[in-house]
Parts: sequence; structure tokens; C-alpha cells
Amino acid sequence: MSKLWAFIVVIVAIVIAVLAILLPQTALKPIFVITTFFDVMIPILAVGALIKYLSCCSKSKSCE
Repeated sequence: MSKLWAFIVVIVAIVIAVLAILLPQTALKPIFVITTFFDVMIPILAVGALIKYLSCCSKSKSCE
């Protein structure tokens, strides 16, 4: 299942890259909205994961 998931992600990435090259700039507006969403979301999730790791993970406790 893991290899299938990785294959699907790679295919989707290649399709989006080809569309970004072939389509005019106005047709790519929905893709830019999605990338802006991830540009904002990923650092917030990373900081949340770091705070969770620093606050609850130690040798005596386990993160749940």
C-alpha cells in the first residue's frame, strides 16, 4: 500500500508540473490558491508538532 501511495503522489506531482508548464497563467489560479494554503499550513503544523515533542516527550513519558 505504501508503494502505491508514493506512486500516486509522484504521478499527481508530475501532472501538476506539466499543467503548470502548458497552461496559461490565468488557468493556474486554483493551483496557486492550493499552494498558498499549504505554504501557510505547513509551518503552523511544524511548530505545533515541535511544541508537542518538546513538552511531552522525555524518557519517562510517552507522547500520545
